[in-house]
Amino acid sequence: MTTNTPDAAAQTMINNLPEKTGKSLQQWLDLLSQQNFAKHGEVVKWLKGEHAVTHGFANLIAHSFRNAASPQARVPWLRQAYDAA
Repeated sequence: MTTNTPDAAAQTMINNLPEKTGKSLQQWLDLLSQQNFAKHGEVVKWLKGEHAVTHGFANLIAHSFRNAASPQARVPWLRQAYDAA
């Protein structure tokens, strides 16, 4: 039985990234770390315009990049504190 949750859907998309975009999530995050974007929309626009990534995958990559860059995402106990607030 498959569980349909947002986390499961996101994981499926992450698993499909190499086939659909030519790069893994980590490769996209590494590429984005070399850029200087201030907003989520800028990341999405760049991924779609420069790399022909579809909107759904661009949004997933942009969210993942933002979460990876936030202090609470890097420190699990801090993320739990923010989530509990």
